[in-house]
Amino acid sequence: MMQHNTALKALDQDPATWRALTVFNVYRVILALILCSVFFLQLPPEFIGEADPKLYKLISLAYLVLAFFLFTVTALKFGHVQTQIRLQLVIDIIALTMIIHSSGGINTGLGSLMLVVVVAGGALIPGRLAIFIAALASLAILFEVAYMHISSDGVTKYNQAGILGATFFVTAWLAQWLSKKIQTTQVVAEQHRRDVENMAVLNQHIISRMKTGVIALDTKGAVTMLNESARTLLGINQDTSDARLADIAPELAEQIWLWQHHSTESFLPFQSTPDSPEIKATAASLDSGEVLVYIENTSALAQEAQQLKLASLGRLTASIAHEIRNPLAAISHAGELLAEQQAADPMTVKLTDIILRHSLRVNSIIETILEMSRRKTVEPSLMVLANWLEKFINEFKESKQAQPDEIIIDCEATTSYIAMDPEQLYQVLWNLLDNAWFYSTKDTASARITLVMVQHGNELFLDVFDNGPGVADDVLPHLFEPFHSLRKGGTGLGLYLARELCQANGARLNYIKEADSSGHFRISFPIQQDVLV
Repeated sequence: MMQHNTALKALDQDPATWRALTVFNVYRVILALILCSVFFLQLPPEFIGEADPKLYKLISLAYLVLAFFLFTVTALKFGHVQTQIRLQLVIDIIALTMIIHSSGGINTGLGSLMLVVVVAGGALIPGRLAIFIAALASLAILFEVAYMHISSDGVTKYNQAGILGATFFVTAWLAQWLSKKIQTTQVVAEQHRRDVENMAVLNQHIISRMKTGVIALDTKGAVTMLNESARTLLGINQDTSDARLADIAPELAEQIWLWQHHSTESFLPFQSTPDSPEIKATAASLDSGEVLVYIENTSALAQEAQQLKLASLGRLTASIAHEIRNPLAAISHAGELLAEQQAADPMTVKLTDIILRHSLRVNSIIETILEMSRRKTVEPSLMVLANWLEKFINEFKESKQAQPDEIIIDCEATTSYIAMDPEQLYQVLWNLLDNAWFYSTKDTASARITLVMVQHGNELFLDVFDNGPGVADDVLPHLFEPFHSLRKGGTGLGLYLARELCQANGARLNYIKEADSSGHFRISFPIQQDVLV
């Protein structure tokens, strides 16, 4: 009983059952229209309504009105669907029995109209109720045959009624069996559809949370899917619906074109924007012609490479420092002696001064490299950058004897943690602020140096502004190259080493060019999200 009630409730909630009942109502309306049209327009076959025209006229019109009424009720989904099915099938059996009777009985062949009703019962009603509809149709035919036998002297064909009744039962059983098969298939198909949808949602969720950027391109190069990591790594903020990759990431699109044409220069590391991390792409072609592009942040690899580079540089400088500094000391000492002996000769003094100055410059370069290489391994520490930065700025102000308003700090992210070697961060910032102090203009009402710290996504940006003229366009490509400096007496290693140290700690140092030809340096630190405050 519980299973039966469960099946009935499932039918009430199943839109497919209502759709099937609606289709059967459309069939009923068409059948009623045909039965009325054949009778009132006197169309063949002539036996329609011939036995009792008045009864046929009344029943056919009533059946037509009921057909439209039941169609409306079904379309509105009024009441319970199983009640609707039972009531409508009983009405069909009664109406069709009266039509068969008024047309001359089952020998007219109209009894086959009952088969559609029985099939509908087998398909729409679960369980033994479908057999009940077949039994009701069989009894209606037998009653009609018995009535014809009583009211007339003609020969009544009970055997034909029996065959028709048996056909009803067989048809009901077959319809029930086919309906169960179809329902089982629908359930399996629906389950597969839900599984596919759930898998698609799961895949979408996984892809959206991946740190690896994923881009799907169709055969025309249009972006069909782009996860959040790809947006971040490529610096894409605009809507990418129906956008071409060449419009939103031209450098990546060029690399994919080279890859598709089997170029050996495809998929080289690059930066999409000046302050974005270095990334490297790979691609895979699908059988459909679409292309999947994977974008990896190479910061971790770059960090490891920089650590190896620093360690190698430390070993190299340690091994050659002695070989270089001893001859350099001898040259300097010889120059000093020569200058003392030939102090009366201006030309000799000038030449020895050149020797001494350049010896000091070479020694300064060696000292700078040795200073960086003394720490062979990076030892990062968790720190709140805002607190550390305040102490550092106070020390820098004392060193430069700066006024309080000449160096300003603007911190928006005061509690964000970073992981970096404090000594190396000290060296990086001291170099940046020393350059900013040198190139800034002190004869102005504004601050000479401004440090702005702000959180952007999972990164912490530290921008160093100064009121100087900015880096010239012809110098910008060589800004971070070693031994390249426009500062008098500079070694050309400060910015190079600062960037190397940042990369060794997983940070990035970039120069951000502004539209008005000015610019500023930016250090991008990964924020440590798993720190409990």
